[in-house]
Amino acid sequence: MLKTRIEQTGDLGLLILEGEMTIDHAEELKSAFMETLKSCGSLDLNMEGVSKVDIFGLQVLCAAHRSAMKIDKKLTLIGQPDALRNTIDMAGYGRTAACSADKACPWNEK
Repeated sequence: MLKTRIEQTGDLGLLILEGEMTIDHAEELKSAFMETLKSCGSLDLNMEGVSKVDIFGLQVLCAAHRSAMKIDKKLTLIGQPDALRNTIDMAGYGRTAACSADKACPWNEK
């Protein structure tokens, strides 16, 4: 199960995720990202309540980041639970340099 909650203060959007970021919830996750990105200048993504992530969840996050960049908006991850960090490492997404899309790649292990 995935719970999403959207909060907005001025131009800053906050998307709070709780539960599972898996293939079963990929479409719901994508919709929540797109809805929030439309109405804000920058988006903070609070993932502290995420308990499970699969490769599809990572792909949706990456697509959301690229979508935000295309419309000159910023996406920032708040909290990276073990479930996310483990899936990033297992999938080979961890990196010390940003992806070619942006210097602020969410997977950058600064």
